[in-house]
Amino acid sequence: MKLKESINLIKNLKKHGLKGFMKKWKEGMMKLTPEQLLKAEIKGYLGSILGTIAAGLIFIFVYKTMWAISIVLFFNIIIQGSQLIAKYQQLEAFKQMESIVEKEMEVSENGI
Repeated sequence: MKLKESINLIKNLKKHGLKGFMKKWKEGMMKLTPEQLLKAEIKGYLGSILGTIAAGLIFIFVYKTMWAISIVLFFNIIIQGSQLIAKYQQLEAFKQMESIVEKEMEVSENGI
């Protein structure tokens, strides 16, 4: 999130109060498209994987006696990576489906 967006969020929170702000936030979240949701999930998985890698490196190099936790984190990265791949596949399938629907709409508008 950019700094300007963060400042706008704080201004809106002050302007509408917490209850009004949460209502507007909920309305905005309900308007998200499936593609936007998939992209947000992909970014979340990427951030989680990077954080897990950083935690594993810290456990290996800083807390040398706790290296076994890095093994658990390694398997966690594998699981998150497979979930990330699944989300990429969903996004690609969604984009292909959208392009097919758009072509069908063009054909039906042209009366062919």
